[in-house]
Formats: sequence, C-alpha cells, structure tokens
Amino acid sequence: MTVEDRAVDFFTQGYSCAQSVLAACAETIGLTEAQAIQLGSALGAGICGLRDTCGAVLAMVAVWGARFAPTTPMDAKTKANLYAQAQALVKSFDETYGTHNCKALLQQASIEKQAGVAPEARTAAYYAKRPCAKFVAFCAKAALQASF
Repeated sequence: MTVEDRAVDFFTQGYSCAQSVLAACAETIGLTEAQAIQLGSALGAGICGLRDTCGAVLAMVAVWGARFAPTTPMDAKTKANLYAQAQALVKSFDETYGTHNCKALLQQASIEKQAGVAPEARTAAYYAKRPCAKFVAFCAKAALQASF
C-alpha cells in the first residue's frame, strides 16, 4: 500500500486530515501510529477546527521537518534554508489546489463551514462531499518525496 493510500485509509476510518498524514508517515519519522495520531489530534479542520491552515498541510510540513531539521540549534543560514524548503512544499500544495486555507478549500467544494463548530459525524455522505482525501494523499506523498 502506498503512503497516499495509507493516508486516505486513515482518513476514511475517521481520523482528521492531520492525523491521517502523520499516521501514514509515522514509521518514517520514528513514531508509532498511535503517537502520530495523538500528535495530530488538535491539528485537523484547519488547526483545531478554526478552518485556518489545512491540517494535512500542517502535518506535511511537520513530517518534512522531522525528516530534515537538525536536532541542535541552527544558524540563521540553515534556518532560512529549512524555511525555504518547507515553504516550497506549501507552495506546491497551493499551486495544485489554489490555497492551503481549510475554509477556502471547503468553499471550493461548496461546503460552508464555520470555525469552531463541532466535528461532523463521519458518514458516507460526509466523505462523498469532502475533497479532503485528495489533500491527505498529496501531503503524505509530498512529505516523503521532498528532500533537503
């Protein structure tokens, strides 16, 4: 199973977009699936339901950072390079989907969601109208394909 398939599988089990990307990439970044799911628990729905930055995008950048960021304090040049590389990942998402803002992504699919609203029940209708599965697939793949 590809990392994209794994991410979509987690999403369709009811995990958030962020949890799905992190869980699909967990082994690569030295986490268990359970740890990854816990780590992403408040990042979904555009950062804890605020409909801001897409949780899948947040998870993509987190996975990338776990793969390439040094574990010691960085000099300014290294940090600037790290940021530039992570920004390129986000830009690739934006070029593909037009934005990385959760609310705007849902509006493109004619879904009007307000910030702070409780999560919806995960039903067949929920998944049928949501574009999020393609976002988690993209982000999981991009996080593991990117190199520093």
